[in-house]
Order: sequence, then structure tokens, then C-alpha cells
Amino acid sequence: MRGVKKKSHLLSGITGGTVAVLTSAMLAIAPAHALPLPIPIGASSGIDVSGHQHPGGIAIDWKSVQRDGQSFAFVKASEGEGWSNDYFTQDAKQAANSGLKVGTYHYARPSKDARTQARHYAAQVAQINDHSLPPVLDIEVAEGKTPEQLAAWTKTFLNEFESQSGRKPMIYTYRYFWTHDMANTKQFAEYPLWLAAYQTQAPEPVGGWDTIDFWQRSGSGRINGIVGDVDLNLFNGDDAQLDAFAAGNYASAGGKFASISLPGIADLGGDSQALVSAVAALAAGVAAAPQVAQAAENAGLSTEGAEELIKVVQDLINSGNLPIDQLKDLAAGNYSVGDLVILLDNAQHLAATSSEPQNQNINVDQLVALAKNFI
Repeated sequence: MRGVKKKSHLLSGITGGTVAVLTSAMLAIAPAHALPLPIPIGASSGIDVSGHQHPGGIAIDWKSVQRDGQSFAFVKASEGEGWSNDYFTQDAKQAANSGLKVGTYHYARPSKDARTQARHYAAQVAQINDHSLPPVLDIEVAEGKTPEQLAAWTKTFLNEFESQSGRKPMIYTYRYFWTHDMANTKQFAEYPLWLAAYQTQAPEPVGGWDTIDFWQRSGSGRINGIVGDVDLNLFNGDDAQLDAFAAGNYASAGGKFASISLPGIADLGGDSQALVSAVAALAAGVAAAPQVAQAAENAGLSTEGAEELIKVVQDLINSGNLPIDQLKDLAAGNYSVGDLVILLDNAQHLAATSSEPQNQNINVDQLVALAKNFI
């Protein structure tokens, strides 16, 4: 969930932020729209928002959102130890007043203290009364921590938040981060799972989970009542199951994602290896932008999105923030183009909110080796 999302808005701000860098163009073959009503698979549809959905201070028309078939909304509340979303209480209250189930999320910064962040998030959540869905820990960046350290950080945050708020949280993540940076740990399977995967087929669970409760299916959706793009989500159940889930029966989710194929969304579920090699070739200076743009379009990005990808890679190189080690891991593993886009989104967000480069010594030899499948 990107944005300061969470994040910079590389993917269009699931995690709302203050600095928009990559834009949803990267994701769009064409903008994903709400599915026709009723949802063909019987799953409840919803969105997640941040400050990014308020360009120029424009308000969200939550009644139009509800009339467009949305049953729930997650609103970014906080990030790190002290940042909070200026639109948080406004959006959460208006969404609830418009008949939507409401949840919130905190964008984790593992380089900072877990307890302080949990208390900060709990203080934001306490400002709203209609918080029917579980509060969410959005964890998708490692900030230099090992899998063991990340697991310990996550456990501390979850325990402290539950102690402060009396609410059991849900975890938001994406496959590359959980399987690689968290070493696919199974120790958090007691918590509900919200998984990002920009593809037409429902993703498989990660870690020790046997089901996905919420699926973030697109970062470039269009919904009535919102200016620009917004993240689209599905709940693994119908509205009756969502009611039960909101009432605290987290076992109520399930049965809707098993064999579906969604129409009308950009499918970034293909293997990322070819595009990672192209990105490395561009960064190493051994491929021209038009070649890389073609590789990006072949991977499922729009022409505009391919151009945006080139710009963001160049920005990350120039600032010393291209995540080379993670790109190597993506290329070596079975990860999707969507995973790559989320990784770059987060890299750009961290670069925009950190004073020091994340990867000061760019190794050209490493880039050339990574680009060998493209050259």
C-alpha cells in the first residue's frame, strides 16, 4: 500500500502519502474499474485510500463510492513514529456514514521503534468510532533488517497495538516481501491476511496462512466519487460473510477466491525476470530507453507506464537508491511483474522520506550480470 501507504504513490497510493513519484501510469494497461454488479463471484468489493486520493484537497464523495458497489474502505491512518494522514478522520467518518465498513492501516517503518509506532497508530484509531474492520499493519519494507529482526519487530508491534487498542490487527503485505524479507515465516498465521497481487487470478497465500481474507487486486482502479486512481480490493466472501468478519468472526472469510478470473484489470501476474533484466540493463547503461520500454510493455505495462518506469529507475540510480540486491532476488525467484512494481514503489517512497541513500555504492558489474538475459 504505497504512500507517505504508506508511501509514495508509485502504485497510486494504497498507503497514502505526501510525495507522488511513480504514479499509477506504471500499472495501467487500462485503468481497472469496479466489477459489474453484482460481483460475478459474489465477493464484496472495496477500496483503500490515503491522502493521494485528495489532489488539491478535493474531497472524496463517499456516497458515490458506495453507490458504485463498494462495501468497505481502508483508510491510511499513520506511518512511522509520528506521521499521520490529514484526511484520516474525515474519510473514515464519511465512509462509515455512507454505509461502508471501515478499516484503517499503518505503514510500517521497521528502522524505527515498533512500540512507538504501535502506540502512534493506536492513538489515531482511537479518534474514530466506526472502525468495524480490523486495524492493519502494512508491512512491505525491510529497511536493512534481517528476516529474524523483521519477525521480532512485527511481533512487538502487533502485541503492543493489541495491548493499547484491544483490537486484533490484520497484516497487509505482498508476496516478494513476505517470502524473501520475512523468510516466508509462518508465525503470524493467527492474524487475518490482506495480500497485494495485481493479476486476474487470485494469488496463493504466503507463510502459514491457508486463506487470504482481502485481496488487493489493482493499484489503478477507477471508482465514482474519487478523482484519479485508487486501489481496488475484494473480500473473500459475500456481504453476509463480511458482516460476520466485521463482527469479529475472522473464520467467516473464504470460498470466493478458489477459481476466479477477473475481467477488466491489468494483469501484472507474469514472471518479472525479463523486465528486471531490462531495468538492470538500463541502469548499467547497456540498453537504450526504447528497448526497455518495449520490454515493459511486453510485461503488461502501458506505453505511459513504460515511460514512467524508465523515469523512476533513472531517479533511483541518480539518488543512489536503486534496490539492486532485491532486483537480483526477484530475478532469481518466481516473482511477478506486480511484485517488481510494488518493490520500486516502496524504493521511491523510502528515497523520498530518507535523508541518506539506501544503496550508496551502485555496482555496475552487478547490474551488467543481472542484465545478461536482456543484452
